[in-house]
Amino acid sequence: MTRAGESETVTAEMLMDRLQAEAKRASDERRVGTLSRLVEACDEILSGGAYKRAKSAKQDPEIFNPNFVKLNSRVIEMYVRFRARLDKGAKEWTGPVATTIRGDKDLMTYVKLRDVESNRPGRPKRHTPQSRRADEIIDRIDSIHDQALLRDVLAKAREAKRQLDIMVAALRKHPEVDVDALREGQYTPRKIDSPQAQSAIGADDTKLIGRLVTRLHDQDLLEDFGLVHRAGRIKMDGGAGLDLVPPEEMRLLERLAGLD
Repeated sequence: MTRAGESETVTAEMLMDRLQAEAKRASDERRVGTLSRLVEACDEILSGGAYKRAKSAKQDPEIFNPNFVKLNSRVIEMYVRFRARLDKGAKEWTGPVATTIRGDKDLMTYVKLRDVESNRPGRPKRHTPQSRRADEIIDRIDSIHDQALLRDVLAKAREAKRQLDIMVAALRKHPEVDVDALREGQYTPRKIDSPQAQSAIGADDTKLIGRLVTRLHDQDLLEDFGLVHRAGRIKMDGGAGLDLVPPEEMRLLERLAGLD
């Protein structure tokens, strides 16, 4: 059930206000500090502040790129450790680390809500009738933790669908690829005699496909979307275990990227 004073739809800010009030009432300074650093870490990562800090410090900023970063306990710990290195000698940035966040239901709920509520470039929110209906159904769930979990699953599903659409659109530009056959689990390369068609993929395209293949091999990244790279395929890690990218499609992408 929702707590007194909380509306049916709980936001990350409302949840954090409650957690901070409880910590202050208990005079738990350690908890207050943990909550404050968690809020700052989330703000910095989502706003691009972490990216700018890392760039100014001449460290690899891409792990905090706000256009692509997935807000979760792992990336928050990376930011905490980065701040600890940056603020040499300071003892403030000792946490929260990933295990602390994952072991605290309220902290995990806050992180999931922040990620779902974020409206980052490249990830526009689509308020379609179906998405609004899904949000209304989730809003009627009493437990804020269950709400956050379902919103997180829904966000991951939408992101997986978005990435699949991008891959399909890219593959349709190559006449030698029968996308419809690929979707049915079959792949037979079409013979293209046109020299123009054979040279349709350029060096820049090859690099882009190579970056995509690299991400599809990153188990940590796939884990954030509930996916796993196993037996040459990208599939759901649990549940029905359905394939998102079957082996023949992965082999094709690797060939296009020159990664045979």
